[in-house]
Amino acid sequence: MKKKVLTLAALMLFLVRPAAYAADPEMMSLLESMKQQLSQMQSTIDRQNVRLQQLESSRVIETPQPSVPVQPSTAPMSDKAAPWLKGAKFGGDFRLRQEYFDYFDKNTDAGATDRSRNRSRVRLRWGFEKDFGDDWKTGFRLATGNTTDQVSTNATLGNPGYFTFKSIVIDKAYAEVSPNSLKDYGALKGATIGAGKFDNPFARYSTPILWDGDVTPEGLYEKARFQILSAEENQVSLDAAMGQFIVNENSGADTDAQLYGYQGALNWSTVNFGADRPVDLSLALGFYNTVNYSRTVSNNTAGTNYLRTNSADGDEFEIWDFYPEIRIPVGGRPLTLWYNFVTNTDDTDGNEAAFGEKEDAWGAGFKFGKAGKKGEWEAFWGYYEIEANAVMAAFSDADFGGPGNTGHTNRKGHKFGLVYQLTDAITVNWTGFVVRPLNPTTLVSSSANESVFRSQADLVYKF
Repeated sequence: MKKKVLTLAALMLFLVRPAAYAADPEMMSLLESMKQQLSQMQSTIDRQNVRLQQLESSRVIETPQPSVPVQPSTAPMSDKAAPWLKGAKFGGDFRLRQEYFDYFDKNTDAGATDRSRNRSRVRLRWGFEKDFGDDWKTGFRLATGNTTDQVSTNATLGNPGYFTFKSIVIDKAYAEVSPNSLKDYGALKGATIGAGKFDNPFARYSTPILWDGDVTPEGLYEKARFQILSAEENQVSLDAAMGQFIVNENSGADTDAQLYGYQGALNWSTVNFGADRPVDLSLALGFYNTVNYSRTVSNNTAGTNYLRTNSADGDEFEIWDFYPEIRIPVGGRPLTLWYNFVTNTDDTDGNEAAFGEKEDAWGAGFKFGKAGKKGEWEAFWGYYEIEANAVMAAFSDADFGGPGNTGHTNRKGHKFGLVYQLTDAITVNWTGFVVRPLNPTTLVSSSANESVFRSQADLVYKF
């Protein structure tokens, strides 16, 4: 097109050369005709340039811009993805927390005084799981945290200070097999065997008395579900779980610390009570047995202290965990009422005069509502009494008390809070603790003899 324009321009210069042709009427007519054609061609060129600019602008709009964040999906990858990503899903969460402590009575220990603390914390977790399609899957999750604290994935801002980097650790790394042939095998409705470092298979029918929510056990586990009754008005099922956990591996012969767990939960869902929604009842019983736990405690020189607030005279653990729960609809919202009783039946050759009976723990509480989608909310409250050797302090709720290792056992008090679903992906919640020492004594390791009010305000983003 440009060549044509230049040719016509040159011809125009030739045609408008002077005056010799000015007196020729035919030549003047030809010149005028060519000038009109040139003007029409220029108009066409201008329209084409405008169209090209529109097309270029359209391409820019259709191209994803770097400033627009692309959210990872937890849904399985499509068939159009790379072959190795087929059957894969990934996602995680990020939490901002503002935490405050206030010790509101004086420690009986010499030199101790009341004090308060205010800190900002973050938690980041990101995981990947691959389903291989033949009953098998594997996955991992990375999280903030450290290698010496098994009950926290938090990173405290300003600690150790000077904008130092925060650590990322392996929170989970596991493989599972769930045979499709067992998903409807008579009363058996599914079974799973897992190995590695994984979600706690006993967490659903337990409370913070026994398990902190951040604990990810290591070793093996097995789970199965049985359908006992399936009728129009009643559904009865049984959830069973077993675990063979490696607590501490030592180089010496027969010195490895191990934990064996067994749990069964009977679930009954019924509409016989006349409610507009089913009433659900669960009755769970668990048993946990340790091997070489006390030897590990006495010989352990690593950074992690497995004793925590258990007394030094504690031996092995044989823990029974009884947990009944009822869920009823109230005003269109679920109300869950629960009770938990835990006892350690292993003999403890200890200083009973100082502690009294110290092998039992119990708690009771409720949760009203359920947060999950935008605009939903829930409220909860629980009261707990946990004697010093009732449970393994290394794995119980680290937040039930003061900061550091002053939580865990030998405590009594309240835990309560509110949760609001700001959007489908963003949650705001607040949790409060009012906790006192159960048996104030310096004989319990790391047991601060102080009462504490603890406040946790969280903003959680799920992606």
